[in-house]
Amino acid sequence: MISTDFAPNESLADAWLSFKLLFQPWRWQKGKEIEQAKKNLLKQFPNQFLISFFLTGRAALNTILKSLNLAKGSEVIVQAFTCEAVILPIFANQLKPVYVDIEKQTYSMNPIDLEKKITSKAKVLILQHSFGMMPIHRDRIFSLVKKHHLLLIEDIAHGYSKKLISNFKFQISNSLFLMSFGRSKALSSVFGGAIITNNQALINKLSNQEALLPLPSMFFIFRLLLYKPISLLIKSTYDLYIGKMLHKFVNWFNLLVPEITLKEKAGEYDQILNKAYPNALAILINQQLARFEQVQQNRARISAFYSNFQFPVSKLVSSHQQLISNLPLLRYPVLVNNRDLILKKAAKNNIFLGKWYDQVVAPKSLNLEKVGYKQGSCTVAEEVCKKIINLPTNISLREAKICVLSFLRSR
Repeated sequence: MISTDFAPNESLADAWLSFKLLFQPWRWQKGKEIEQAKKNLLKQFPNQFLISFFLTGRAALNTILKSLNLAKGSEVIVQAFTCEAVILPIFANQLKPVYVDIEKQTYSMNPIDLEKKITSKAKVLILQHSFGMMPIHRDRIFSLVKKHHLLLIEDIAHGYSKKLISNFKFQISNSLFLMSFGRSKALSSVFGGAIITNNQALINKLSNQEALLPLPSMFFIFRLLLYKPISLLIKSTYDLYIGKMLHKFVNWFNLLVPEITLKEKAGEYDQILNKAYPNALAILINQQLARFEQVQQNRARISAFYSNFQFPVSKLVSSHQQLISNLPLLRYPVLVNNRDLILKKAAKNNIFLGKWYDQVVAPKSLNLEKVGYKQGSCTVAEEVCKKIINLPTNISLREAKICVLSFLRSR
């Protein structure tokens, strides 16, 4: 089984650590590993950054917006081609998302459309680093943020290049990074999120909020710890049919905590996720951080392999491949005309390619009217959502060659 979506980060060492933690419940909620995880993560960021942890990335975003005490109806500027985790916290704080179209090179915000949509009600801008790519028009967007006195939130939940981050300096004092440690992200502790900034006043507010949050229940943590060993077992035995049966069994009995709750799928922010980050997950993220550079190097190598391959695709800009060829992408994006056929044929060979995002606000089941999106307002994002396929990057070169071969045969 090769999968872009399912457990892309999990190694045997991760699964074994999580399995052992199942028998150490005294370490689940509180412990020294939380502070150690903060120190380990901050080693990758210069300039004395400060950090707060939360149970999820959306809980972190919700806390940011709540701490700002913005007037009801204030606008938060986001890009189309995103997911519910970004949008639902905005509505939870009685704020309004304003959707900006994207460009096709880094699938990030288009500054021309952005400039058209900034109003006097705009207070926050969320700049998404899609697939772990630095937005190509980032400096131009920074200028607009400064001009309109906005709070800048750089969403690096999809990942980032350590080399780029190490050379990064905050150009705006009123800004921060938003991270997620969800199971499909570049760093995974199954659940988790973080806010990183060098703004002392802002981090003081967030730290106070962090301290007030309750910890998740022991049973909730138990279900999170099951994920890594079970998911690895499913992947390793899927081709033998055992994994397929195990996957059905796990879903049938609801053994694992879902990535998106039913309430979120219905378009409502789920307050149940407003919790503190437990120590058990900090132990998991510490192990991921220890091998992060190795994983990133592999992602960059596989991305380079894909970029050197001439995909016969729809409207793939040549500079796009050059731009992302050496980046440690979370997923490698390709635009095609016959996506559903390619996905279906690849799946017959137990190769499950991704489709982030197949709707301007994912998942596909989400009602766009409920999240304030007007059809036709972001035409590039809508076109990309119909054609995009994601190839996995945290795999071996042999598996990458299999993906390419399957891709060609599926056409």
